Amino acid sequence: MMNIVLLSDLFTSEDLQLIGGMIGLYILVAILALLYAFFVRVYIAYRMAKNRHRDPLGWVLLSFFFSPLLTWIILLIVGDDKTTNN
Repeated sequence: MMNIVLLSDLFTSEDLQLIGGMIGLYILVAILALLYAFFVRVYIAYRMAKNRHRDPLGWVLLSFFFSPLLTWIILLIVGDDKTTNN
């Protein structure tokens, strides 16, 4: 014979509210961490392109469609744009 245990039998309503709040907080922290990582990768691509006198918007867009790491490696390989006047 199976014994069915309900969540309401184990926890009070205050406990369930606390658990729900903690889960919501964990989800919020995870979303903020992902947004931070996203903006850091955009910032790195932007700064690398700008420091090498390349078009930052183009390189940032390239990092969206391909791997950011691959974009950074390509920027390191191509180096500075010698055609621009400093």
